Amino acid sequence: MMHQNSSAPGKDDPDGAMRTSTRALRHGLRTPLNHIIGFAEMLRDEVEDLPEPGPFVAFDDLIATGRIALMVIEELANNPSPEGLAALPTLLAPSIEAIQQTCAALAHHAATVGPQHFLPDIEKIAVAASRLGELAAGSDFDATMLNESEAYVAQALPESPEQQPAAAVLIVDDNDLNRDLLDRQIRRLGHTTSHAANGREALEQLRSQPFALMLLDLMMPEVDGFAVLATLKADPSLQQVAVIVLSAHADHASIIRAIELGADDYLPKPFDPVLLRARIGACLHKQHLRALEISYLRHIETERRRADELLHVVIPLGVSLSAEKDFNQLLERIVLQAQELCRADGCTLYLRDGDRLRFVIARNKSLNLAMGGANGKDIPFAPLRLYDEQTGDPLFNYVVTHTALEGVTINIPDAYAAHGYDFSGTREFDQRTGYRTTSVLNIPLKDGQHEVIGVMQLINALDEHGEIVAFDPIAAQMIESLGTLAAAALSAYVREQQLRQEIADLRIEIDQVKQQREVEAITNSPYFAELQTKARALRSGATSLDTQASGELVRQVLEIDGQSLVVRQRGPARGRLLLMIHGWSSSWYALSPLIPTLSERYRCVAVDLPGFGESPPLRQRANIPAYADLMAKLVNQLSPGLPAMVIGHSMGGMTALTMALRHPEVLERMALLCPTISGRLSTWINAFISPITMLERISIAGRMLSYLEPSMLRVTDGLMKPASFAERSDIAEADYLRLRADARRPGQGRVRAECFWAMRENDLSECLGAIKVPALVIWGMEDNTVPLRDASIVADKWPAAQLRVLPKAGHWPQFETPDATRRHIRSFLSTPAKLLKNLF
Repeated sequence: MMHQNSSAPGKDDPDGAMRTSTRALRHGLRTPLNHIIGFAEMLRDEVEDLPEPGPFVAFDDLIATGRIALMVIEELANNPSPEGLAALPTLLAPSIEAIQQTCAALAHHAATVGPQHFLPDIEKIAVAASRLGELAAGSDFDATMLNESEAYVAQALPESPEQQPAAAVLIVDDNDLNRDLLDRQIRRLGHTTSHAANGREALEQLRSQPFALMLLDLMMPEVDGFAVLATLKADPSLQQVAVIVLSAHADHASIIRAIELGADDYLPKPFDPVLLRARIGACLHKQHLRALEISYLRHIETERRRADELLHVVIPLGVSLSAEKDFNQLLERIVLQAQELCRADGCTLYLRDGDRLRFVIARNKSLNLAMGGANGKDIPFAPLRLYDEQTGDPLFNYVVTHTALEGVTINIPDAYAAHGYDFSGTREFDQRTGYRTTSVLNIPLKDGQHEVIGVMQLINALDEHGEIVAFDPIAAQMIESLGTLAAAALSAYVREQQLRQEIADLRIEIDQVKQQREVEAITNSPYFAELQTKARALRSGATSLDTQASGELVRQVLEIDGQSLVVRQRGPARGRLLLMIHGWSSSWYALSPLIPTLSERYRCVAVDLPGFGESPPLRQRANIPAYADLMAKLVNQLSPGLPAMVIGHSMGGMTALTMALRHPEVLERMALLCPTISGRLSTWINAFISPITMLERISIAGRMLSYLEPSMLRVTDGLMKPASFAERSDIAEADYLRLRADARRPGQGRVRAECFWAMRENDLSECLGAIKVPALVIWGMEDNTVPLRDASIVADKWPAAQLRVLPKAGHWPQFETPDATRRHIRSFLSTPAKLLKNLF
């Protein structure tokens, strides 16, 4: 069968048939000749390292004899004739016989005297001579001989005085011996090699690993060398591989076609060893220059992009930052622009506060995390100390503090592999959130005096495919430029605020002098002297203007549209009304820890909702809107024309929210403790309480439960404690017993059941955005009654509310963490109304 690239002359073209036969003959004979010359040259180079060459100088005779035989073959190929083909065995016979005799003598000497490692290569020369004789004597030289492997590199190249850098070279040839010869010589040049037996294998290896150079045979089975060149030319990812074609075909058509398909060079076999080395060196050097050119172009493009960003992004951003008047918005813009410039997934901004670094803003796209800045959510991380409390030594163990102390940029490719820094907090955060912090870039923010005022930490740079990579040094320089402008803007803002404060303090001082003069004018007047006399007379008597201000808790029964309400009051009679509404299955006592502190300033009224505590139930079925309407009427009765402040716990929080929707005019502000938002309680509560409430709606079943309840105290505690309190709750035993007693107060089963289902019918999740009354929402982190699921609704759908989550607290933060709860509520209630309006 004819090879796909061979010609097929017709029977009418005897000259064409002769050329084809001669071409096939030359192609077949060159392979063993290449083996003879190549192994002989390689062994001759090794002989030069021997102390005495002895009879091994005969390797020069082998090389000369092989080249004489090659000249005979080339002469026949250039002048083909039937007579020449017939005389070829006779012409080659002397050379073949001389080669075999020389190989026999050299093998005998190597076996008896040494070196014996010459023997395998001498044997290969002798085998090649025999193969040459067989091919010359053969009578059927057709095109199938083109399937013989013609690739051969038959030389031992002398060492180059200037070695090329080590490169990966792919040798492609379908003849094992050819690949072995070429492999040995290429490795002597200091390069690494890989082999492929055909074009298909070569393409697979080229796509799986990088190569600098490929030595390619043309005539191979499956996929030939021309097809490999065409594939490389069409694939941009493979075009950078240099290719030297080594083939027995020396015709111009093959050379031109290989060069057109992208080959860098073409050497016919056999080739000069020095020439091959020079061609390999030239190809690798040219490729190195190409790589440098690409690198320079990328660098120029990066510098151009950086210049454009500096001109069109960073500098205008610095101007706009200097004009920003809102501090939180200023911080927000700094962080977001830094993330965009270097494609960072996360960013944290720290500001220096004395000897500490304070978290002021944190953003992470993957975790959808946004704290501080314009978002307003508190960052629950303690400040980082810059100096040891005991010794005063600087703390360089944290990368952020190191940046702040030294004022240097620190770029870490992988936080987990970094040495010298403590990333335990980072690892703990990652483990808790499922995140993986990898690349970290820390940029100091320096003011005009080169003092560090803060640190910007960028986390996980992303490439164009979204994969995490190290931060580019160019990006680091960009962020340093941004940091300089940001620090200038922050310093300008701080100076402006200080100036404003100084002006405000001066005005206050002037006003205080003016007020002092006015007070002196009043106290020195006869009218004031008369008031002092009356006051002394009143103090000498037995009557007080305000008995409630003494701290007594007063029980009262009020009537609201025919509905009796039992309340407890404490505080100044003329003080602002602070209405306290308890939750489900509870009483006024649920808010008692707040009364002593808040009653010093406010008129605290803690109510028993109808059907709970001591108040009789409503005449109709209990529901949240009815409770809200009744509480609004109570406010109007106790504080006519003046809105009240409300504290609501659990269901009381839902009642307060319903008041804000139905009667916003009666509320000034509200503080809500673990409020029911969606009406859906925890799975724990639903599993154990829901069946009980179903039974309590039936009077007979309710009486049975009331009868059995005293004997089920342990069961009650087993249900109530894990659902209501933190694992390490600080609630006092007396308070717990009182709350438990309220939870199972006799005769309230029907109301408890009605309210349990009323809360589920009063879902406020989609109504929060419509509430304009300022609110503080406090939640216990371990609340298993109204779980943090409802707190997330507040965070997502009611951004105007201030949300505080307290650790070590469950559903009763006023009992479990009373100090923190009182502090947050007192701060919120004492905030001026004008400031609240600006915040909400």
